[in-house]
Amino acid sequence: MMNAMRIVWNQILYFPLIIRMVKYGDQSTYQNFFLGQAWKIINPILQVSVYFVIFGLGLRNMNQGGDPWAYTAWMMLGMAIWRFMNEAVMSGSQSIKKQIGMVSKMKFPLSILPSISIASAIWTFIALGTISTIFIYVGGSEINSHWPWVFYYFFAAVCLSYSFALLNSTIVILIPDYISILRLVMSMGMWLAGVIFRIDSLDNVVGDVLRLSPFYYVVYGIRDAWLKSDSVFQSHFQSGTIIFWSVVLLFLMLGSFLHLKFKKNFMEYM
Repeated sequence: MMNAMRIVWNQILYFPLIIRMVKYGDQSTYQNFFLGQAWKIINPILQVSVYFVIFGLGLRNMNQGGDPWAYTAWMMLGMAIWRFMNEAVMSGSQSIKKQIGMVSKMKFPLSILPSISIASAIWTFIALGTISTIFIYVGGSEINSHWPWVFYYFFAAVCLSYSFALLNSTIVILIPDYISILRLVMSMGMWLAGVIFRIDSLDNVVGDVLRLSPFYYVVYGIRDAWLKSDSVFQSHFQSGTIIFWSVVLLFLMLGSFLHLKFKKNFMEYM
């Protein structure tokens, strides 16, 4: 527990540096693009538009019918928080391995590198979340009165992404092949978390297991707060909350232990 508290304190202590590193990284990444940092917003919108055409206007209407605007708002919001977590986890998991050479010449803890990746991914959530909100009003609906809960679920998503990325960042250095397994897990996660298809209709053991996933908790929690209330999600809220924060704490404690144990030897494994 002391290791975890030390890691968390570093994130608070070096928060101004994290923000500066995000700004510097974004400027260097997009400096040769004509539209510059606007691509941080344009790129996720273009990619998610493909899912809208296929599932919102295509397969879903052929099989289910219904209002494509309501479904698009529902899908976009889930995709917003999922793509944020996916980008944060995948980039954060490789952040130490990719930047350890630069960091070795500077005086700040390696544990803030996953936080830099997470902060950089926030624009993805903002862009897709804004599009989702537009579709809500286009479809004639309004934002849920419980919308302040969005801040809680976003905070939960940040905690999950960081703890998972911190754990993965050490494993990736120790076992390089692990990154391929992680990509597969995160690719499956989008489907298992119910980002595109509703898990509510799975009234069986499979559905009960999927609803225990920490990714389901965040994705459907955001929707429950921003869109209309989800009775199925709310019925699992108490047990889901206990499981979610237990998983986050487990990832953080294990990730902190491995990070502090091996960080002095990272260069030997590169």
